[in-house]
Amino acid sequence: MTIQSPIGSPNARAPIHRLFVKVFLWFWLTVLALFAIFFASRMLGSRLLPSTDVIAAFAPRVADEAAHAYESGGPQGFEQFQQGLMGKSEGELYLIDGYGKDVLSRPIPPDSLSIVRAARSDGGIMARYGLRSRSASYRFTSPSGHPYILLLHVRLNLGKFLEASAGGLPAFGAVLLVVLLMVTLFCFWLAHHIVAPIQGIQSAARRVATGDLTVRAPVEISKRHDELAFLAVDFDAMVERISALVGAQKDLLSTVSHELRSPLARFNMSLALLRKESPPESEELLQRMERDVERVDVLMGQLLTLSRLEMGLSSDERDDVDFSQLVQEVVADGDFEAHSCGKSVRLDPVSHIFIEKADQQALRSACENIIRNAIRFTPPGTHVEVVLKAGTRSDFPQVVLSVRDYGPGVPEEALQQIFQPFFRVGAPAGPRRNHGTGLGLAIALEAIRQHRGTIVASNVTPTGLEVKITLPARSL
Repeated sequence: MTIQSPIGSPNARAPIHRLFVKVFLWFWLTVLALFAIFFASRMLGSRLLPSTDVIAAFAPRVADEAAHAYESGGPQGFEQFQQGLMGKSEGELYLIDGYGKDVLSRPIPPDSLSIVRAARSDGGIMARYGLRSRSASYRFTSPSGHPYILLLHVRLNLGKFLEASAGGLPAFGAVLLVVLLMVTLFCFWLAHHIVAPIQGIQSAARRVATGDLTVRAPVEISKRHDELAFLAVDFDAMVERISALVGAQKDLLSTVSHELRSPLARFNMSLALLRKESPPESEELLQRMERDVERVDVLMGQLLTLSRLEMGLSSDERDDVDFSQLVQEVVADGDFEAHSCGKSVRLDPVSHIFIEKADQQALRSACENIIRNAIRFTPPGTHVEVVLKAGTRSDFPQVVLSVRDYGPGVPEEALQQIFQPFFRVGAPAGPRRNHGTGLGLAIALEAIRQHRGTIVASNVTPTGLEVKITLPARSL
């Protein structure tokens, strides 16, 4: 498992395309559904035809002729009348008597039964529009006094239906295309109007997560006068509060560290004077006191270094640094220290690699802390492997430094926390417990972040921890 420290690019943003797609599709499908409902209500279903309709104008005359043909010629007479009237069209004419039966004994189409039952006695014509058929019913009484219902049923395919309903398929297609385009553009704008501010606040939040407490939500979001504007205002207030708290904490650590250095120096001088006048049996106690003072002095020095890095590196402190030579010097010092514990530090040969506008002291501090941390936890008889190599990523040159020990590693759940100040792995057993001040990796993290780099920690098989640093290089 590999965990990257939280120092990603400040401009990076997590993908939220799923939210945009969800919002866009929700509005798009909703508008299309409303359009389909409107279309269906206007073009489908049953309704009473107005008296100005063409069918309403000819219905009484056709009904009288149909009744006369049937009453004078029987079923054959009505059949001849129907064939002469409908010709080769796909429509059928039904004459339904007072018993609800067709005079030609044909079954009434199921989709027309509703308007047959709803036929009006006041001379109004009921029409039904469907995707597969259209029909109209007209209730009348013949001159002989017999009640009838005249039913016109026309089968349609979809193309003919659209042509009949919209004045031609090409025209309907053009209208549908224009409506679809307008709906798509409107939904795209609406989704962007909702999601874009979230992306702005998200980008600002990610920059805050990298340690940039000067960032604020985009100004244009606060001008919206809606809930997202209130969210941006609350976000800015939160960041300002965090910045104040972090600043106060840093000032406190820096002040305490500075104030304690002088008393510690005087305490060391007092111990030296005391050693000259104390009896030999007090030597062990004096040595213990010196070790404790030395530990406090190291802790104060690391706190000052971390405070200096967190305050940022000025341009005056930056210059081109031969990173390969710096690593070789740190490895040589580490190897000298490791030999006293039966360990060693190995470095693969590297060529000259330069880093532009870098702080040599900060980079040296980062490398020393990582290598000394590896020396501390690798078992006696083993070695620390240091590999420095150059490469490219996205056409940009970079340098990668990896430091690997053969210790017990770090619990997977603690890999994300080892770069935090004062964090020490609290495993119930193992040599990593209660070692160090918990500031070494935090200093390394801050130094690498100041140089726009990344630092990654991962457990390796079968045992050990690898810390990998990636920095932008000048030339490879």
